[in-house]
Amino acid sequence: MSYREMALANIGYCYSQIGDGKKAKEYYERTLKEFPGSGLAKSALNMMNSVEQTPSTKN
Repeated sequence: MSYREMALANIGYCYSQIGDGKKAKEYYERTLKEFPGSGLAKSALNMMNSVEQTPSTKN
């Protein structure tokens, strides 16, 4: 993994940790655009997408 790929993915991770999912997805997608084989970005996006599709269990 190149430093650039890791940096872009880390920025996405940081945004996810502060609750800015939209910005996090932008950076993970940018990572995939520049590094199509990035397993880290693919996994992160898959997890974010699955969480968005899961119905809330809060009452």
